[in-house]
Amino acid sequence: MACRTPSVKRVADKTVKAKEQIDKLQKMIEAQEATNKKKFYTEITNHLTSANVTDARELSYSSDIKTEYTSEFSLDKIAAVVTSSLKAVAAASDPTVVKPAMSAEAIDAYVDVVNTVAQAAKSSSTASASLSFSMNRLSPGMFAFLYASSVSIQEDETFGTEAVTSTAIYYRLMESIDDVKHQAKFDAALIDKNNYLHMKTLQAGLTDDLAQGEIDINTWMKLDEQYSQAVAKLKARLDADQIKSAEQMAVKSKSMGPSANHQLVLDAIKKLSAFGDVHKVAIEKSKERIANAYY
Repeated sequence: MACRTPSVKRVADKTVKAKEQIDKLQKMIEAQEATNKKKFYTEITNHLTSANVTDARELSYSSDIKTEYTSEFSLDKIAAVVTSSLKAVAAASDPTVVKPAMSAEAIDAYVDVVNTVAQAAKSSSTASASLSFSMNRLSPGMFAFLYASSVSIQEDETFGTEAVTSTAIYYRLMESIDDVKHQAKFDAALIDKNNYLHMKTLQAGLTDDLAQGEIDINTWMKLDEQYSQAVAKLKARLDADQIKSAEQMAVKSKSMGPSANHQLVLDAIKKLSAFGDVHKVAIEKSKERIANAYY
């Protein structure tokens, strides 16, 4: 199933050429499904082996495509489809088994996982590339895997100066009886913490994209604000769970020395400073985050 954001759909509805270009874009990513699925399954095998899970069986596999302008962040439609699949599979399980994967906290955390993985796939920054795959233990015996891949097209005459991106999300739910026997504990806070840190990596990558000329300052401001809201939401959940707050994690990371994100943003600031005042807001905000051990 493929979906388009309203703004992309409006452009496609206006001209035959735009529709043809968007259809071509979606066909390109559809053509990659076999290759992407192979990569996805290889990652799953490697991660299950690392987790000492040897009896996993597939409960569900599917994929969806979202086409949008690069600066658009809303992936709610894909997240809703993925979580609906999760609910359906969980509901079909043994009704006598407690299903923490069905809790509101688990579903909310899983939506963040979907959004983080999909957004990472859209980023051209190497800092974000490793985040486009995710393995999560949603409950004892239930594992969710996600993989995302994107292709983009830019044609000023048709779409304006911004690129249009098609992102494919592949998701697979698997079950392990051995894991149920071991009573592995579902921990929504751990997923929140990982996505909290991953979202900051996306922010660092975004600043790197700006410094490399991959995006303009308007796109940076729009996406950075949306990332900041996601970080704030995740931090609030972490604090509500009374585990390490953002400040505590920052202090820990600072004591371990500069992170890769920290250095990436420092390098980006240096490059942006040579461009004059056009990137002043990005430079000042990035400097403030570095000073506050945000990265």
